[in-house]
Amino acid sequence: MPEEALRDGMNERLGQIEDRMVDGFRAVGEQFADERACTEGGYDRLDKALQALSGGITRLERKLDRMLALIVESRGRR
Repeated sequence: MPEEALRDGMNERLGQIEDRMVDGFRAVGEQFADERACTEGGYDRLDKALQALSGGITRLERKLDRMLALIVESRGRR
């Protein structure tokens, strides 16, 4: 009987350890999922900022082209 009690106690203890490990792995997986969501959100914001910057540069280039065209045109009139 003591051998059976010892075996049952060991099995119970191993079950507790296994449960803790499963909980630990689950928690780590949730942390990775949270980090991934934050990272993806950061990339989305960065992408929007880069698109806005690109649009601003394009508008600036068009304005400079118009200014240069006016300068070249005014020099041709002289």
